[in-house]
Amino acid sequence: MFYLRINKVKILNNRELLGKGEIQLMSFISGGEHDFPMLQQFFATQSEEEKIALVKDAALKILSSRILLPIQKVKDNASLYFGDTGYIVYKAAVIPDDFNWMFLAIEKDSRTRETATMISTILTKSNLEVIAGAIGRVAGFLNPVTASVSILMNQLTNISSAIFKADRDDLAGMLLTSFIRREHYPHGIRDKQDIIDLTGNMYVDYTIFGFEDQIINQQDYHQ
Repeated sequence: MFYLRINKVKILNNRELLGKGEIQLMSFISGGEHDFPMLQQFFATQSEEEKIALVKDAALKILSSRILLPIQKVKDNASLYFGDTGYIVYKAAVIPDDFNWMFLAIEKDSRTRETATMISTILTKSNLEVIAGAIGRVAGFLNPVTASVSILMNQLTNISSAIFKADRDDLAGMLLTSFIRREHYPHGIRDKQDIIDLTGNMYVDYTIFGFEDQIINQQDYHQ
C-alpha cells in the first residue's frame, strides 16, 4: 500500500483584504504512464469523439484525487492542522515508481461550488477539445504518453486557475512537485516539514508512507 498525507498547511496571507477568508484546498495527483492506459488508446484511435472521451477519463483520474471541504475563517499566518495522524490525499495499492503532486489553496470570494459542479465546470467540451489538441501534438514523441500526462496536468492547472480568477477567487498557495521512488522514497518513507510553495505564501508538512504486503506461503509457515 502507498499513502500521501498532509499534516499541516500554513497560509501567510489569506488574500482577503479585511479579516478572515475562506480557503479551498485541492490536491491533484498524476502518476506515470502506467496509470493512464486510456492515453495509450488515445494514440491508437482515429476517432475524435473517442479521443475526447479518453481525455475526459484521464482528466477525471487526476481531478477526482482530492477536493477538500473549504475551511472558513482563516486568518493571516494561520496554521491548519489535520489531527495527529494527518489527512490522506492519495493512496494506491502499490508503491508508485514516480508521481506528480499539485496542491492548491484558493481564497474563495464566490459561492462555494460542490466538487461535482467544480469538475464539470473544468471539463467542458471546449476545454476537453483544447486538451485533446495539445496531447495530439506529441504523437510523434519518443514517449508520448509520459509527455501527455505532463500536458494534461498543466492544462488542468491553467483551466482551473482561469475559472478561479473569473470567479474572483485568489490563489493563496500552489505546491507543484514531482517524486521519484529511487531518489525520494527508496524505502517507502518520506516526511517533510515547512516546504515552501511556488507563491512563497504557503508552507506544507507532508508524509509519504508505503509498504509492500508479503504473502506468506502457508506450507513454509507450518514447516
